[in-house]
Amino acid sequence: MNTGTAVLLAVAAALFAVGLAGLVGRGNLIRMVIGLEFLGKGASLLLITAGYAAGDTGVSQAVVFTLIAIEAVVAAVALALVILVARTTGSLDSAMAGTAGKGAS
Repeated sequence: MNTGTAVLLAVAAALFAVGLAGLVGRGNLIRMVIGLEFLGKGASLLLITAGYAAGDTGVSQAVVFTLIAIEAVVAAVALALVILVARTTGSLDSAMAGTAGKGAS
């Protein structure tokens, strides 16, 4: 493994870790969606790096193109759900998302 591949693997791991921290850290729903996107970008970079290291970049690029298309759909649906939760609860806090539709008794 050369230095360039090691750097790319470190960057992919850092992107994945930042995305995981944003997704697991309970708080703002927008931050969770951005964390999900960082996870996807880290996985994409890892797949491209693995294809480069194996000498078969064509297959890895095809998989990443498919992954990017899936990520776009997931991001659109997730943001639509965030807007729905924000309109219902009046907050972007993930703790408030569980109380949607519950009236005062």
